[in-house]
Amino acid sequence: MKTILTMSSLFILTGCQTITPTMKNSISFEMDNQYWPNHSIVYKNNWPECGNLSGTPDAIKKQKYITTYSRCKVSPEGYVPEQIIIEYAPWLTMEQVQKTLGEYPQKALSDIVLGFATEKEKSELEIWNRKQQELIEKIPATAWKQIVLTPPKEVKKYNYQVPEGKGNRSRGKEIHYLISLNPDGSYNIETKLYWVSKYQEFWN
Repeated sequence: MKTILTMSSLFILTGCQTITPTMKNSISFEMDNQYWPNHSIVYKNNWPECGNLSGTPDAIKKQKYITTYSRCKVSPEGYVPEQIIIEYAPWLTMEQVQKTLGEYPQKALSDIVLGFATEKEKSELEIWNRKQQELIEKIPATAWKQIVLTPPKEVKKYNYQVPEGKGNRSRGKEIHYLISLNPDGSYNIETKLYWVSKYQEFWN
């Protein structure tokens, strides 16, 4: 009888492992600026590759400092970096920057995204961005703060959890960091679990 129970237990465990394979984990993070509206935030461009920026021009993505986006879906899907280091500092709002550099060439950026910008427009955007980057260089070193995320710890935390609702298991789950930057220099980090591809109610 003991032998039968032991074999049955092993069979059940093996069956569970087969029925519930480990799903892929994807990582994303989002910065919530509580300094606003008094300050914007600037980030050093040491983030991992962000899949959600695939349509963003290199004139924006390859700058030394990030001022136009604050969200990243780590690419490729299913890649879990050992660490994500986010370095940031309070910065001027766009209105304040424009008082120094002049109006932002928004039309040039739009035309670049659409693929029919003239060389003059490309040059206008490049010059404006370069001037802003030079301004950012003047931020004192002591003003920069750092946040270090360790995604493998979150993967372990959510290892046996499944997101709410139904989703595409082959694409796995997404661990999302929501980071609130507080005016006093502190920050709060909240993590949430989503499907990478959630099924809608009318899907089977």
